[in-house]
Amino acid sequence: MFKQFLDQATGHQGYLITSLAIFMIFFLVVAILLITMKKDEVKYMSELPLNDDVK
Repeated sequence: MFKQFLDQATGHQGYLITSLAIFMIFFLVVAILLITMKKDEVKYMSELPLNDDVK
């Protein structure tokens, strides 16, 4: 898949590879943050729209 992508990207390979790398790094970082998030914090954030109390 990546070989075909790079073969068809003549002339603009730097921009395409850079944008793909930024895209993948961003979503990997977000996924890692979500996996390591504490359950109490997730529960607090999920109840924010329903509660008027601020901690």
